[in-house]
Amino acid sequence: MDFTFDQSKRLNPLEVYQTGIQLMYEIVQREWDENVRLMVAEQIEGYNVLMMFINLQAITVPNQLMVSHCIAALYRAIAVMTDGVIFCQLRSHLSIFNERVGTFSIGPVADALDGIESGNMTTLIPKTNLSTTDISAPSLGFDSGTIRDPDNSRFSITYHFLGRNIIPREVSMVVLEAMTTAGPFTKNAECKGIDVVSVGGGAAIVIESTHSDRARFTYGWATRSLKILYQGIIVPRKRWGDVWLEMKYEDVKFGELRMLRITGGEREGMDAGKEER
Repeated sequence: MDFTFDQSKRLNPLEVYQTGIQLMYEIVQREWDENVRLMVAEQIEGYNVLMMFINLQAITVPNQLMVSHCIAALYRAIAVMTDGVIFCQLRSHLSIFNERVGTFSIGPVADALDGIESGNMTTLIPKTNLSTTDISAPSLGFDSGTIRDPDNSRFSITYHFLGRNIIPREVSMVVLEAMTTAGPFTKNAECKGIDVVSVGGGAAIVIESTHSDRARFTYGWATRSLKILYQGIIVPRKRWGDVWLEMKYEDVKFGELRMLRITGGEREGMDAGKEER
């Protein structure tokens, strides 16, 4: 894949991370080898970022744009933006064996839609409401609470912030990394565990299942937990720091997640919550 940047069209980093995590969540709910014709990120109300994949191939052509390609392209694009601090319009051509199969774009809404023939395209973009908190807001001290999934009240997350700050870009990238790791597995497959480190090496996420007679902890629940953690807890509460989560179904714990700060190659707070098991 190749990336072309237009630095005259700058993007807000938080809007890029929020939209990227939203799109990654949507992608990983699908099958790894499923063909993709068109995929547009759910547009966040008040944000001026749109992400979109377009398949350039005819349906009858063997080489097709697939979910696996989209996952790799989305992760790589945001990692490159983060590494170079280049948050601006991006366009990419996706190829298989030197055959161009699709395009991927990140940019302001009007520019991302440029070249799309349908004048009704904007009406097809799903929309959602999320926090627009500044990504540079600090997090300090301890905090805990419980949040219920707005789409499934039987699923809840109890969170415990442990008081160690993590650089916001490391938090954002480690959440994206964890979602990417879940990509090859079907959402209904039992989660065997996720253990990842951010591309910058400053944060880690460890996800584990715990025994429950109520429900199996699947990769679908793992990615749902990551989405709620970032969009429903970290950003709106301005808590860029290490945290321990207990995922519960019908108020019975069936999974845990720990996001840890890494200092000098060592994971801090790895044993958080173990004394309460």
